[in-house]
Amino acid sequence: MVMSDRIAIMREGKLEQLADADGIYTRPVSRFVAEFMGEVNLFDVEGTAQGGLHGRGVEVHVNGQMEDIGISLAQGERGTLMVRPEFVRILESSGTSDFIVRGILRAEYALGSRIQYEVEAADGSRLSVEKLREDRYRGAIGDEVVLGWDLDSTHLIRED
Repeated sequence: MVMSDRIAIMREGKLEQLADADGIYTRPVSRFVAEFMGEVNLFDVEGTAQGGLHGRGVEVHVNGQMEDIGISLAQGERGTLMVRPEFVRILESSGTSDFIVRGILRAEYALGSRIQYEVEAADGSRLSVEKLREDRYRGAIGDEVVLGWDLDSTHLIRED
Protein backbone atom coordinates (compact mmCIF):
# COMPACT_ATOMS: atom_id res chain seq x y z
CA MET A 1 0.00 0.00 0.00
CA VAL A 2 2.92 2.36 0.67
CA MET A 3 4.47 2.04 -2.78
CA SER A 4 1.30 2.13 -4.87
CA ASP A 5 -0.69 4.99 -6.30
CA ARG A 6 -3.40 2.50 -7.39
CA ILE A 7 -4.22 -1.01 -6.26
CA ALA A 8 -6.14 -3.70 -8.11
CA ILE A 9 -7.85 -6.41 -6.09
CA MET A 10 -8.71 -9.51 -8.09
CA ARG A 11 -10.95 -12.43 -7.21
CA GLU A 12 -11.07 -15.64 -9.23
CA GLY A 13 -9.43 -13.88 -12.19
CA LYS A 14 -11.83 -10.92 -12.21
CA LEU A 15 -11.19 -7.34 -11.13
CA GLU A 16 -13.03 -6.71 -7.85
CA GLN A 17 -11.86 -3.11 -7.22
CA LEU A 18 -9.33 -0.65 -8.62
CA ALA A 19 -8.60 2.44 -6.49
CA ASP A 20 -5.94 4.24 -4.49
CA ALA A 21 -4.82 2.65 -1.21
CA ASP A 22 -7.05 4.85 0.95
CA GLY A 23 -10.10 4.10 -1.18
CA ILE A 24 -9.49 0.35 -1.07
CA TYR A 25 -9.03 0.41 2.72
CA THR A 26 -11.84 2.80 3.70
CA ARG A 27 -14.41 2.28 0.91
CA PRO A 28 -14.24 -1.31 -0.32
CA VAL A 29 -16.89 -2.30 -2.86
CA SER A 30 -17.43 -5.80 -1.43
CA ARG A 31 -17.03 -7.93 1.69
CA PHE A 32 -14.21 -9.75 -0.11
CA VAL A 33 -12.17 -6.54 -0.56
CA ALA A 34 -12.94 -5.37 3.00
CA GLU A 35 -11.68 -8.64 4.49
CA PHE A 36 -8.75 -8.87 2.07
CA MET A 37 -7.45 -5.50 3.29
CA GLY A 38 -7.09 -6.59 6.91
CA GLU A 39 -8.99 -6.79 10.17
CA VAL A 40 -12.54 -5.52 9.81
CA ASN A 41 -15.89 -5.59 11.61
CA LEU A 42 -18.87 -6.32 9.36
CA PHE A 43 -22.60 -6.20 10.15
CA ASP A 44 -25.43 -7.37 7.91
CA VAL A 45 -28.10 -4.67 7.79
CA GLU A 46 -31.42 -4.01 6.10
CA GLY A 47 -33.21 -0.76 5.26
CA THR A 48 -36.31 0.12 7.30
CA ALA A 49 -39.55 1.87 6.32
CA GLN A 50 -38.43 4.97 8.24
CA GLY A 51 -35.24 5.29 6.19
CA GLY A 52 -32.99 3.83 8.87
CA LEU A 53 -31.03 0.63 9.20
CA HIS A 54 -31.66 -2.48 11.25
CA GLY A 55 -29.07 -5.16 11.86
CA ARG A 56 -28.63 -8.15 14.11
CA GLY A 57 -26.37 -7.27 17.02
CA VAL A 58 -25.85 -3.59 16.18
CA GLU A 59 -27.91 -0.68 17.50
CA VAL A 60 -28.21 2.31 15.15
CA HIS A 61 -28.62 5.69 16.87
CA VAL A 62 -28.33 8.00 13.85
CA ASN A 63 -31.05 10.46 12.92
CA GLY A 64 -31.33 11.45 9.27
CA GLN A 65 -27.66 12.13 8.51
CA MET A 66 -26.89 8.75 6.95
CA GLU A 67 -28.15 9.67 3.48
CA ASP A 68 -25.82 12.69 3.40
CA ILE A 69 -22.77 10.41 3.36
CA GLY A 70 -24.25 7.56 1.31
CA ILE A 71 -25.26 5.24 4.13
CA SER A 72 -28.87 4.46 3.38
CA LEU A 73 -30.89 1.55 2.07
CA ALA A 74 -34.44 1.33 0.77
CA GLN A 75 -36.87 -0.68 2.86
CA GLY A 76 -35.94 -4.37 2.60
CA GLU A 77 -32.69 -3.65 0.73
CA ARG A 78 -29.67 -5.39 2.28
CA GLY A 79 -26.10 -4.35 2.77
CA THR A 80 -23.11 -4.65 5.06
CA LEU A 81 -21.87 -2.00 7.49
CA MET A 82 -18.10 -1.92 7.83
CA VAL A 83 -15.98 -0.34 10.55
CA ARG A 84 -12.27 -0.87 11.03
CA PRO A 85 -11.08 -1.87 14.55
CA GLU A 86 -9.14 1.37 15.06
CA PHE A 87 -12.38 3.40 14.91
CA VAL A 88 -14.26 1.35 17.52
CA ARG A 89 -14.04 2.42 21.15
CA ILE A 90 -15.06 0.86 24.44
CA LEU A 91 -17.62 3.27 25.86
CA GLU A 92 -17.79 4.45 29.44
CA SER A 93 -21.11 3.76 31.19
CA SER A 94 -22.49 7.19 30.23
CA GLY A 95 -21.05 7.16 26.71
CA THR A 96 -23.12 7.40 23.54
CA SER A 97 -22.32 6.74 19.92
CA ASP A 98 -23.96 6.54 16.48
CA PHE A 99 -23.56 2.75 16.45
CA ILE A 100 -23.47 0.49 19.51
CA VAL A 101 -22.71 -3.19 20.09
CA ARG A 102 -22.96 -4.87 23.48
CA GLY A 103 -20.76 -7.84 24.35
CA ILE A 104 -18.20 -9.58 26.54
CA LEU A 105 -14.48 -8.85 26.40
CA ARG A 106 -12.91 -12.22 25.51
CA ALA A 107 -9.25 -11.47 24.77
CA GLU A 108 -6.54 -8.82 24.80
CA TYR A 109 -3.47 -8.97 22.56
CA ALA A 110 -0.40 -6.75 22.94
CA LEU A 111 0.82 -5.63 19.50
CA GLY A 112 3.72 -3.38 20.48
CA SER A 113 2.42 0.17 20.57
CA ARG A 114 -1.17 -1.05 20.10
CA ILE A 115 -3.57 -3.31 21.98
CA GLN A 116 -6.18 -5.39 20.17
CA TYR A 117 -9.30 -6.60 21.96
CA GLU A 118 -11.66 -9.36 20.92
CA VAL A 119 -15.28 -8.88 21.98
CA GLU A 120 -18.03 -11.46 21.67
CA ALA A 121 -21.28 -9.70 20.77
CA ALA A 122 -24.64 -10.80 22.14
CA ASP A 123 -25.39 -12.57 18.83
CA GLY A 124 -22.18 -14.64 19.09
CA SER A 125 -20.19 -12.74 16.47
CA ARG A 126 -16.65 -11.59 17.25
CA LEU A 127 -15.49 -7.99 16.93
CA SER A 128 -12.04 -6.44 16.99
CA VAL A 129 -11.13 -3.20 18.73
CA GLU A 130 -7.68 -1.69 18.38
CA LYS A 131 -6.31 1.04 20.64
CA LEU A 132 -2.98 2.69 21.29
CA ARG A 133 -1.29 1.31 24.39
CA GLU A 134 -1.89 4.53 26.32
CA ASP A 135 -5.65 4.24 25.63
CA ARG A 136 -5.78 0.69 27.03
CA TYR A 137 -9.02 -0.59 28.55
CA ARG A 138 -8.67 -0.70 32.35
CA GLY A 139 -11.11 -3.56 32.97
CA ALA A 140 -10.64 -7.31 32.75
CA ILE A 141 -11.29 -10.23 30.42
CA GLY A 142 -14.91 -11.33 30.96
CA ASP A 143 -16.23 -7.80 31.50
CA GLU A 144 -19.47 -6.78 29.84
CA VAL A 145 -18.58 -3.91 27.50
CA VAL A 146 -20.37 -1.52 25.19
CA LEU A 147 -18.62 -0.71 21.92
CA GLY A 148 -19.35 2.36 19.87
CA TRP A 149 -18.25 4.19 16.75
CA ASP A 150 -19.27 7.23 14.76
CA LEU A 151 -21.16 7.57 11.52
CA ASP A 152 -18.19 9.10 9.69
CA SER A 153 -16.09 5.98 10.48
CA THR A 154 -18.69 3.69 8.90
CA HIS A 155 -18.89 2.48 5.32
CA LEU A 156 -21.88 0.78 3.70
CA ILE A 157 -21.18 -2.04 1.26
CA ARG A 158 -24.21 -2.56 -0.97
CA GLU A 159 -25.12 -6.10 -1.95
CA ASP A 160 -25.40 -6.89 -5.63
